[in-house]
Amino acid sequence: MGPALIVGASGGVGGALYNLLSKERRVVAVSSQARERSDWFETDYSEDSLKDIAQHLDSRFPLVFICGGFLHGEGIMPEKRLNDLSPKSLETAFRKNAIVPAMVLKSFRPHFEQVRPAHCTVLSARIGSIGDNRSGGWYSYRSSKAALNMIVKSAAIELKRTHKELCLLAMHPGTTQSNLSDPFLKRGSHPSVSAEVTAQRIINVVSGLGPEDSGGFFDWQGNTVEW
Repeated sequence: MGPALIVGASGGVGGALYNLLSKERRVVAVSSQARERSDWFETDYSEDSLKDIAQHLDSRFPLVFICGGFLHGEGIMPEKRLNDLSPKSLETAFRKNAIVPAMVLKSFRPHFEQVRPAHCTVLSARIGSIGDNRSGGWYSYRSSKAALNMIVKSAAIELKRTHKELCLLAMHPGTTQSNLSDPFLKRGSHPSVSAEVTAQRIINVVSGLGPEDSGGFFDWQGNTVEW
């Protein structure tokens, strides 16, 4: 059983994936928070930092998870109307939800398993679906996740040429109890599950997908999400 790579391992879902997978295999973790573990790397998610970590790795990973994301913080909350938009909210959301995952894919691509079956799962969100947008609002989050989905789709097409057994996908993990969703769960309008349940669901779905599914957008039940 080959090693796994988790980027964003200190978040709710990323941490749960780390705890679950480390019971059965070696897991290399990348996170903004330092841990005293030999396979745990601290990063500020800049391109230079990610490249430096990648250069220190000597493994190929058949299982990769790119977690994390930004919904609120730094004085920013989801916008309900156009008048709520600001350059800061858009720039922050696009940097953390689209640019960082793109740089992760770029930096760690040399370490994706190239010959044997492999999976790279990028956590996205159904709210980034253009076709499924029926309520509007949440401009920065929606648009940055839509951008992420396009990055995943394009990368999957490119990598298909060199990594024929790789399944690169975007995943909607479902509403999970975490710091990301906490302010909204308190309103009681969203059914949610623990990060541990979400992690197991993600692994269950990913294990059933193959190279022919690369470039797809799936939810935690294994259903295709429209773009």
